[in-house]
Amino acid sequence: MLRVVCIVSIVLSFMLMFAVPSEAGISETELLLKLLLKKGIITEKEYQEVKADLDAGMVTESEVPEAGEPQGASAIVADRVNLSGSIYGEYRWMNHRDTTDPDTGSTSDLYLRKIELGVEARLVDWITASAVFNSEWIGDDVSQGDEKVTVDEATVTLQDEDFPVYLVIGKRTQPFGIFENHMITDPMTQDAYETKRVGITAGYTGLKGLDLSLTVYKGEEQMDHLFESGLFEDTLRRAGEDSDYAGSYIVSVSVEPIDSLTVLGAYLSEPGRETRNQSMNAGVSYVPSFLDGFRLDAEYMKALNREKYDGINREYKEGVFSATLAYEFVVRERKSIGGGLFAARKAHLISEPLELALRYEYFDDDGMSNDLGIWTVKNRYSAGVRYSFFNDTETGFNAFIAGEYRHTELRIHEDMKDSNDEVYLRLGVDF
Repeated sequence: MLRVVCIVSIVLSFMLMFAVPSEAGISETELLLKLLLKKGIITEKEYQEVKADLDAGMVTESEVPEAGEPQGASAIVADRVNLSGSIYGEYRWMNHRDTTDPDTGSTSDLYLRKIELGVEARLVDWITASAVFNSEWIGDDVSQGDEKVTVDEATVTLQDEDFPVYLVIGKRTQPFGIFENHMITDPMTQDAYETKRVGITAGYTGLKGLDLSLTVYKGEEQMDHLFESGLFEDTLRRAGEDSDYAGSYIVSVSVEPIDSLTVLGAYLSEPGRETRNQSMNAGVSYVPSFLDGFRLDAEYMKALNREKYDGINREYKEGVFSATLAYEFVVRERKSIGGGLFAARKAHLISEPLELALRYEYFDDDGMSNDLGIWTVKNRYSAGVRYSFFNDTETGFNAFIAGEYRHTELRIHEDMKDSNDEVYLRLGVDF
């Protein structure tokens, strides 16, 4: 049938392009069909089928697809599959190459911070499959990116707008923390507590933006992330071996009690080594109606229970606080917030194309620096600006430049630098 439609398209195209003189008793259409048959482009059977349809008025010019439009399965794929991505180039300057060396000098780097490619397929209205592939720190000697492409996210979501229960299975940043980000660098809460792991989430949505969920995953991802965060000296070590069963879980809730205010909280528990590691999270995202353009995002993470680290006889229950005040010159409605998921980060860039932001963060080490003689981060102050010089909300195309200044104060234990200053510049494209 598709071939027949294509033949009709050819016939009608020729009819529109050329005024074919008709022979006595023979229409222009029939002449064209005979020409196609003579040249071997169509078969005798196809000639008869098309002629019969045209004679019966079953196919009209308005029903013939235009050239270049996807047809059949291609049209379905184009309608249900969405491709997106991003490329970020970055420059970084640090006042001290190594804060542990009192004689160290400054250093600078130029690298590709991230390349991402996302694909989302909506099989039906309530089944969505998505995947994000990325490569990070390309050309950066400090973070030592290996230029390998990895699966950053891969999920299957079962959710219907008219049904309150949903299910998500796959790898993603699991729902512990929102990590709303207005800067180039990630907040310390994300550095220390992001939990990106394969898991399964069952959730319930209700009035006032209620979202209540339970997530189960395997391993000790949050504790591993904490020890890779760079918030304390890497001489601190965990004791024992990782657990070997899917015994980690997160209970998360978010709600919008009033317009423009989102409140969230979560509890996380991982098996740990000898005892379970438990953490809590509380956060708020507020856009005050009486201060047009301003936005406040704050989040607090706190250890409730911790395993004892290698060679240490007490638990250290650390905590991290992060707060950002942003002014957005162009404010557009944004359905999703957060910086842990690719879709949420992109929505942020499209919705707020021009903004200024100030961020304050504090790391509570629970006495680790004093007791163990190691350095830890104490305070961090950041100021940033971002401007999208090309921004298309319909297509999602966005090109921007951004800058950030960051000052970090340290708790020190010996002759070393007690602070560091950094400057970041970024040129990014999202599509």
